[in-house]
Amino acid sequence: MTQRVALVTGASSGIGRATAELLAKNDYYVFAMARRSYRLEQIRSDNIEPICLDVTDAEAIQEAVNHALASKGRIDLLVNNAGYGQLGAIECVSMEAAHQQFEVNVFGYARFIQAVVPHMRAQKSGCIINITSILGKISIPGFGWYAASKHAVEALSETLRGEVMKFGIKVVLIAPGLIKTEFAAKELKLLKTVAHPPAYLKLLTALPRLLAGEPQAPGPEIIAKAVLDAATASFPPIRHALPAESKTAVVSRWLLGGRIFDWAVRLKMRI
Repeated sequence: MTQRVALVTGASSGIGRATAELLAKNDYYVFAMARRSYRLEQIRSDNIEPICLDVTDAEAIQEAVNHALASKGRIDLLVNNAGYGQLGAIECVSMEAAHQQFEVNVFGYARFIQAVVPHMRAQKSGCIINITSILGKISIPGFGWYAASKHAVEALSETLRGEVMKFGIKVVLIAPGLIKTEFAAKELKLLKTVAHPPAYLKLLTALPRLLAGEPQAPGPEIIAKAVLDAATASFPPIRHALPAESKTAVVSRWLLGGRIFDWAVRLKMRI
């Protein structure tokens, strides 16, 4: 049987790395992509081929897709995972930083989608899995620009699914909550680069407290397993939120309504 071929972005650490390694163990040939080549080289194997690229570089993306097709002849799975979280009050995050958040988290996904869909459409099969976030359905103070980018990914994915399902292409959203990776530490580091007036002191105190549970959170392996399950299922879920707390938060927002949910969030954050 022809070996299945996967492209995984953001594969140098966390969810992307765990996903690349699990797919490789399950008969996929994986093109693992990220900016940090030294990290990618750590997972190079017979079934994992590192490609160093930045998801904001459209030319590099097209070259990577062309290379995958030239060497393997097909692309069965795209896992869009590369991204980061820009924290800070809406008022205070610069427009340059906000644009960069969308360049990576939204347009980075879109560039890969536009590069692989023509080939999946021609072969009449394929699966695109977009890693979004619990904040793709809800949002909380301090996470506005990141949540906005993930809301956009949700909308693009829903639309894409309707456009390509007749070509045999599956589109799946996987929405993690707090996962034990380097993600929260990077978010808090970026937060320190944003100047806030004293009026936001309580918010700045609350954000590290919200993310303090990351060391005790489930590891990225649970997301990798969800990716594998979705990629190999005949009828995968169109949206999968995990761990359980992620599902609970989205359901709570729906049950409580916007006003009460917002009040509960502010109460928890003590702002």
